[in-house]
Amino acid sequence: MSDRHESPEIGAMVGRMLNALIRRAGDGDWEALEALREIETLAPAAMNAALTVSREQYSLAELAGVVGVTRSAIQQRTRADQHHKGTPDCGHALCVGMRRCRTTTTRQEN
Repeated sequence: MSDRHESPEIGAMVGRMLNALIRRAGDGDWEALEALREIETLAPAAMNAALTVSREQYSLAELAGVVGVTRSAIQQRTRADQHHKGTPDCGHALCVGMRRCRTTTTRQEN
């Protein structure tokens, strides 16, 4: 099975993980709320990074069709991410287009 065909399974797994965090937060687990807040912060950067990387192979119209937004919205999100090019190649997916390694930043903040 190629990586491409595993994407729906990974998405479903992430959904189950989010539901587990929601249940834990409902039971008073404050760390679950903190984890959900971190995810909320990282999600837009993850989408922008994925769109920026995909923009090299696919047209604005193709990406807009998949994501369900306008071509202009895709262009704005990839243009904003392009502004931060020149990032060290750390290998983390969320660091694409960022000024520094997000994982290192997160560890330092904790």
